[in-house]
Amino acid sequence: MKKEKIVRYTTEELKSLEINGGDKSDWQRVSLLKDEEIKIDEDSPEITEEMFSEAIAPQQNKTEIKLFLDSDMLEWYSKQKIAYQSLINILLRSYMEAHSYHCQ
Repeated sequence: MKKEKIVRYTTEELKSLEINGGDKSDWQRVSLLKDEEIKIDEDSPEITEEMFSEAIAPQQNKTEIKLFLDSDMLEWYSKQKIAYQSLINILLRSYMEAHSYHCQ
C-alpha cells in the first residue's frame, strides 16, 4: 500500500509552481475519481447545502494590494473559519457602505 503524503503550500508557493510548470498532482487521475472514491476528512469535509446557503460570491474586480495590519488582529482573523482576506474585505465594504453618505 502506498503511503499517503499530504503537502500544504502557501499562495506564493502555488503561484511559483504554476509559473514553473506545475506540481506533481496527477490531475487526470483526479478527474476520473468517482464520488465514493473521494476521501472525506477534516482537510476536505463533505460539502453541505448549509455551506452553500452561507456562501458569498466573490467580486470579480479585485485589486491586489500590500496592506499593513496590526499583527494581533491579523492573527485573530486568520484563525477564523472563513477565508480571512475575504472576511476583512466584507467588513471594509460594510463600513464603506454604512458611511458612504459622508463622501458625497
